Amino acid sequence: MKDLPLIRHRVTAVAAAALMTGGVLLGTSGAATAVAVSPVGIPAEVSPADQQAILAETNGVRRQAGQPPLTWDTGLASASQAWADDPRSTAGGGLRHDDSAAGAENMSGAPPSGATAQWAGEKAAYDADSDHDPETNAAGYAAWGHYANMTDGSYTKMGCGAKSGVPVPGEGWVTVCRYN
Repeated sequence: MKDLPLIRHRVTAVAAAALMTGGVLLGTSGAATAVAVSPVGIPAEVSPADQQAILAETNGVRRQAGQPPLTWDTGLASASQAWADDPRSTAGGGLRHDDSAAGAENMSGAPPSGATAQWAGEKAAYDADSDHDPETNAAGYAAWGHYANMTDGSYTKMGCGAKSGVPVPGEGWVTVCRYN
């Protein structure tokens, strides 16, 4: 019984730590259990390392195109993840854009580590086409639109989400990046 103050101190410390990190306390009958809750808005399958790599690769492509760098936006990342998780994004076994997305949206069947290079690979088609207006050149936009979205000078931020195990052509992923 003389260890009771030490136990109460430890329980209080654990409870405080859980609450400070966004956790919750579940309690019944005078006992409480600390439960860690992952932060809201963190993309489920785009790791922090993937976020840094995607942003660095995209900004490298933008630098080559003479455009300023983008910053990572957690709101865009959360919206991208929500669309990647939504069954409508892969309805019928293909990639389907979210018509309600503001700004631009790129989608790929490759994992986050390969999507940026895939989109950047459209540069040759973009350079070969003199009409870069998606309204008047839908066929051209289909060939180089992802690259155009990556390098559009009006965008200042981006965010991405991804989901694996999806029945779509490619590597079984849906990777979504949004630019605004």
